[in-house]
Amino acid sequence: MASPTPKKATSVEATVTSKGQVTLPKELRKHLGVQTGSRIRFSIPVKGSVKVEPVLYDLEDLWMMADQGGQSGRVMTLEQMDEAKARRHW
Repeated sequence: MASPTPKKATSVEATVTSKGQVTLPKELRKHLGVQTGSRIRFSIPVKGSVKVEPVLYDLEDLWMMADQGGQSGRVMTLEQMDEAKARRHW
C-alpha cells in the first residue's frame, strides 16, 4: 500500500478528547493509506520526532491469526492478507 507523495510539506492538527482519543484528519488518513479498521504504529525515539506509520502484516502474522481461529481479536481484510503475502521474505 504505497502512500501518495504530498505535493508540498504540510501540517494538520487534531484535538485530543478527554479519553485520550484523536480522530486522524482525512488528509493524514489518505497520506498513510489507512481506513476504518487499519492499525497504525507510533514509534517514540529517545530524542526527536514521533514516527507514525501504518502497521503492515507479515505472512507469519497470517499464520498466527489462522492458528488462533480469529480468537486473537486481530482481523484482517482480504486486501491486507494479499498485501502481506506479497511482502513474503524468501
